[in-house]
Amino acid sequence: MALAETEPSLSQSIERMINPLAISSEPGAAVVPRDAHERNALSQFERLVSGLSARFINLPAAEVDAVFRESLRDVVLNMAIDRASLSQFVAGETHFRTRHSWAVPGVTPVSVSNSTRSYPWVRAQAKAGMPIVFARLADLPPEAGVDRESYRKIGLRSHIGQPIVVAGQLFGILGFGCILRERAWSNDDLERTRLLADIFAHALARVRAQEELARAAGFERLTSGILASLLVAPTDAEDDIVVQGLQRIGAFMRAERVTLWERIPEQRDFRRSYQWCATSSLPAEPSIPGNLPWLGGRLSAGCVVRFSDLTQLPVEAHDDLPSLRAAKIRSLLAVPISVHDAVVGAFTIASTVEQCDWPDSAVSGAELLAKVFATLSERQSMQGLKQAAEIEAALWRERLAHLVRVHTVGEMSVALAHEITQPLGAIENYALAARRRAGAKTPDMARIVDLLDKVVGQATRAGDVVSRMRGMARRHDLDPKEIDVERAIGECAEMLKAECEAREIRVEFDVSDHELRVVADEIHLQQVIMNLLRNAMQAMGDTGSGVAKVITIAIGSDASDEVSVQIADRGPGIADNDIERVFESFYSTKSDGLGVGLAICRRLIEAHGGRLWAIHNPGGGAIFRFTLPAAHANA
Repeated sequence: MALAETEPSLSQSIERMINPLAISSEPGAAVVPRDAHERNALSQFERLVSGLSARFINLPAAEVDAVFRESLRDVVLNMAIDRASLSQFVAGETHFRTRHSWAVPGVTPVSVSNSTRSYPWVRAQAKAGMPIVFARLADLPPEAGVDRESYRKIGLRSHIGQPIVVAGQLFGILGFGCILRERAWSNDDLERTRLLADIFAHALARVRAQEELARAAGFERLTSGILASLLVAPTDAEDDIVVQGLQRIGAFMRAERVTLWERIPEQRDFRRSYQWCATSSLPAEPSIPGNLPWLGGRLSAGCVVRFSDLTQLPVEAHDDLPSLRAAKIRSLLAVPISVHDAVVGAFTIASTVEQCDWPDSAVSGAELLAKVFATLSERQSMQGLKQAAEIEAALWRERLAHLVRVHTVGEMSVALAHEITQPLGAIENYALAARRRAGAKTPDMARIVDLLDKVVGQATRAGDVVSRMRGMARRHDLDPKEIDVERAIGECAEMLKAECEAREIRVEFDVSDHELRVVADEIHLQQVIMNLLRNAMQAMGDTGSGVAKVITIAIGSDASDEVSVQIADRGPGIADNDIERVFESFYSTKSDGLGVGLAICRRLIEAHGGRLWAIHNPGGGAIFRFTLPAAHANA
């Protein structure tokens, strides 16, 4: 049964949660506000909550500023206050940064900038999950003297500040203020501001998830570009390519210094091998471990080190602090570089201007980049070895295949974000419903358990989406096994379902009436299928409005004990002189293509004993067809 059919309406839920004046004579009786004024106020607040929820459901990260300002405006007008602000606490400090603010005419919004005003009492209250409420500044307790003066400087006379918790961590404060007059706050005001803070917290959590996905995809594209540059770079240009890569990393991470370190064999010492600095005026970077013994020890042990502020360093790092301060390092992310489980170097990103909070996705991205530089280290160390050419060829062939998978996942980030948003929204709805029922005087535990089971189911659904993508991007050892071809292709089509719907493309299947199996590495087989399907989708983007956007996937077998798969599109097709050239390395008919996808696909199919080729589609467009030996033919 749909959630909407079993859960109370928005109006009922808000009345039960936030209207202390509502009365009912018995369970199940209608909720009746006392008078028309209260009923009208509740209706207006319902519309505010409904409007905010609708805006925040699929809020793109790029539109956050405009939507949040508009939402704060609606809050101010609905609650008849003078100003509303969304502020974020600065890590390790007692002040906070105003992210968004809106005020009525005649009142100045809070400056959207780093604030130097301190709020130690407010921070302590928020960390304890307590709201900050005063009808006049004189009501603040004696221990809030510093905060009182900070509030006075921004003109606040009456205020409610509700803590905002995002992903289990205190994000900041949603503030509701009166500047033109003092105001006594009712219980209704407190409950409604708490509900609004929850709504903003859920929106921030969604935006943060989108930003994490975008950052992860950005890292993957950055990694792909650097690795592709190294692949085609001549030996004498390698140093320049590496430094250019470090510059791109610094720009992406908004850092002023990016350094590659080489570990001296048999020692704990690291020496700089490559470095990029935003400006030559930066202080000299301290040595590892000479000036940074604690950091050197952690990197030698294979541990990642990250801090957004020097105050986050442990007591054991005391000896490192003078050198870090002298180098004006505010934030640092340091990742060891390992080859065959041995630390051979390190990769550091340092910010000297702004404080950078390094999220988990930044660490994962830096680790991915470290793997690229580990590959570079392997390549350099193999030079001069007796069989270097053969070993290097095998190594880089797998690196190139991995590059294509990473690039594909990066391109799919928008579709991935869209597909994950749906289960996340369902999780939120079920969790809120469970929380409402748990707060009842006689909780319906059976219904609560049912709602929690639905939360688990949706979380599993979201996890499956991520796992499929992670499987595509992960490096792995070759693992040939018997595979159902139709199932493998179906999983690929499912991963691309959201993107096909966004492009208004229909996928049709023409399959055999019996199961067809091959012996192959499943990741490599799906890599080929995904690449061919995405090429077909991109080709369909160039069709005219009168052409049906259809991709046909045909799976069959023939008398030669081969399984055949063909993917046909109705795009503009391939020019006669390009029908074979599209399989050449680094040749692409797309302006933004790497030119390695089809070359790798052909190599992967041939490595499994099959063939891959392209032909013209008689109905317009192109057909890519490949064959693989049937499983029984390999027996």
